[in-house]
Amino acid sequence: MSGLTRSRAAWIAAAAALLVFLPALGNGFAGDDLVAVRDNPAAHSVGAALSAWFEPYWPGEWRWAGLYRPLTIVSYGLDWTVAGGATWWMHLVNAILHGAATALVVWVVAAWVPPFGALAAGLLFAVHPVHVEAVANIVGRAELLVAIGLLGAVLAARRYRRAESWSARAAWLAVVLLAVLGGQFAKEHGVIAVGVLALDHALDRDRGAGRMTGLYVAVLAITMGWLYLWRQIAGGFVDVGAHAAFFELTWVQRLATMSPLYLEVLRLLVWPFRLLSDYAPQTVPVRTALGWLSVLGLVAVAAAVALGVLAIRRAPAIAFGILLALLSYLPTANLVFVSGVMLAERNLYLAVLAPAAVVGWGILRLEGRELRAVGIGLAALLAAFAVRTVDRIPVWNDSLTLVLQEQVAQPDNFHNRLLLSEFLWARGDSAWALGELLVAAELFQREPWPRVLASQRAVAMGRPRLALEQAEIAYGRHQEDPRIPEVLVRALLANDMTDSAVAVAATGAFRLRSSLDILRAYHDALREAGAEDRLALVSVRLDWLTGRLADAQRRLDSLAGAEFPDTGLAVTCEDLDGVRAVVDALRPDIWDALSRETGCVEANVT
Repeated sequence: MSGLTRSRAAWIAAAAALLVFLPALGNGFAGDDLVAVRDNPAAHSVGAALSAWFEPYWPGEWRWAGLYRPLTIVSYGLDWTVAGGATWWMHLVNAILHGAATALVVWVVAAWVPPFGALAAGLLFAVHPVHVEAVANIVGRAELLVAIGLLGAVLAARRYRRAESWSARAAWLAVVLLAVLGGQFAKEHGVIAVGVLALDHALDRDRGAGRMTGLYVAVLAITMGWLYLWRQIAGGFVDVGAHAAFFELTWVQRLATMSPLYLEVLRLLVWPFRLLSDYAPQTVPVRTALGWLSVLGLVAVAAAVALGVLAIRRAPAIAFGILLALLSYLPTANLVFVSGVMLAERNLYLAVLAPAAVVGWGILRLEGRELRAVGIGLAALLAAFAVRTVDRIPVWNDSLTLVLQEQVAQPDNFHNRLLLSEFLWARGDSAWALGELLVAAELFQREPWPRVLASQRAVAMGRPRLALEQAEIAYGRHQEDPRIPEVLVRALLANDMTDSAVAVAATGAFRLRSSLDILRAYHDALREAGAEDRLALVSVRLDWLTGRLADAQRRLDSLAGAEFPDTGLAVTCEDLDGVRAVVDALRPDIWDALSRETGCVEANVT
């Protein structure tokens, strides 16, 4: 293919990527699309998305996952503005983004292999079946955007290294930083940017020595800034949003559970014909000790690392593909810290660069009959991958299709029961939906969310005793989860157990000071109990935390000189401590009076 250039190879691969995913235009909202896009007000206009820039990715009661992806939300808002929520448009955008990512793959790999090898790598990346979850499901866009950001940063950094003038270097540095920031604001995996850039730099035969220090410092600076934002907005929810399979497991036990899954990751990259939308504990056994399968998984990881390192000099394309795959999988590998998934196929989007790079480099080592034979075999493999991809796309057509397909594949999957329950509840089959939640709770008892939802649904259905039963079980097992005290308070109120509701809410509001949910539940419990003095202080905290400073000021003004009677639900020192920051900011002159009147001298208020 003497007429093949890098640009043509990139266009051909991008076209293949777009073509194979065109059937996804017939899909609607499925799975997480409903919460993150369809029912998320922030995703319905660019203005709303920008207003929610400093909010967690998941809205409302789902925000506990510890995710922060404002740029992805903005992209949904742009889609909604352009097409009014039409799903075909959103799926088309995903397919176009996949095509763009595929073109970038060709350009990145082309630094080490001729255009024909880069094209082979790009085609495999384009049609790989493991991409279906990322491309055919709207919320998979985060994977596409972060991949584009990271690969774009790599290409821009190469231009930066080769730039001759100061102005050109400054311009390319700006492009690198924008690409890195775009990737990080699209998905948390963008945090690996500095490692990806260092990897490409190390493999570059023309490194431009001495020119990268400023770039690395700048990338690290914006990464630290992003990490600070993420931590302040969503990072505190990471432990709460961790997958239930890892609750109460030691690091060794978590390793024993995860290491066999690394073999499954390898299988998905090499032979992705069996695909699942969810790898739950019933599919992936929770192991409490290292066994032979765990050791085999660790050996596979070590072998991959060794192969990537050994390939650095002789096959840099392979080294880049393998080591980037390892880097991209690390945030959800559950090694350094726990994540919200055990395994998700969408998280392997960039990891497909590993087999793609192997194919792109390996096919050029052959000649004559061997090349023709391998070429025919590769064409057959690409065709099989494309067929499997097209066959898998309709599974993500809508939530019901997804749930029914996965119910057949994994009848004991508790998470699938949760999805089925949500679908039934939205359809109005409340009793059936509640039953599915109770089944899910029994299938995997270490996960509190089925019981949390069951309690909420039971309250809504007028079944307070069942609501209290489920909430108490969840609270007894997972008191540290900030979602659960609020649910228990609501269940206690539904059972007219007001004093108990106040006690639970007070404990939760003191321990989980930044949780608006438990504070609102405390507010409602105090109102039911008629505890006006305590209610006034809690109202001040609510106004302060929700930005209603004028209301907080008025409430504090009314408290100046107020008397707090000694009743059964009198103001506690914890209540007073809760408004210390507000008083210091708005009315510091009344603190001493409030302390004396409530009997909480300053030494007793922490």
